[in-house]
Amino acid sequence: MRTSHCHTLRGLGTTLLFVLCSILIGSLWMQKALAAPAAAPAAAPDPDLAGRWLLDSERSDSPERASRRALRDVQRVLEPRGQATQPSSRPAAERARSVLAPLTPPREHVHIDLGEGEAIFRFDGEAPRRHYTDGRSGITDSARPQVGFAAWEDGRLYVEQAFDGGTRIVETWWVEADRLRAHYEVRNSLFREPVRFTLQFQREVRNG
Repeated sequence: MRTSHCHTLRGLGTTLLFVLCSILIGSLWMQKALAAPAAAPAAAPDPDLAGRWLLDSERSDSPERASRRALRDVQRVLEPRGQATQPSSRPAAERARSVLAPLTPPREHVHIDLGEGEAIFRFDGEAPRRHYTDGRSGITDSARPQVGFAAWEDGRLYVEQAFDGGTRIVETWWVEADRLRAHYEVRNSLFREPVRFTLQFQREVRNG
């Protein structure tokens, strides 16, 4: 009975922490919006962002290579040198990978739809990811607790996502010289430095 109470309290604590982090991120977006001059019009979405795009792997950074140092940092924290692993716990390498599990950039294709106050992303034919650009927050992945916020600024779309494991991902999407670019920055308190990389895409041309 005591063990079940402990698990219940631990679950409530995790949920409360996730909700507090979500509220904090939302308040930061709100402060940024309030700090802008009242007379300044909202940045209009860049129509060139919408459409189907194909990853240019030769001009893009490797997300796997960029993540290696972060994985080593997490593993070092979870399994200090000389300390035996508990039999009931998962291996440190597996737990380290779970910290970066929310990072799922497109591997080949990305399809972007822009609507009134929202942007919808589809990576490699997977389920759509919807982000609101009018100040609303939303759960973008029901299987993995995740809160997302998005906003336009100077023709660039900024998307920020917070996960219950403490991982925060900020994506910046823009078009430059007819190429779609996506810059990723991934933060977690277990990382010594954020994970950063940039992907480039060329517009997909379909015959017929």
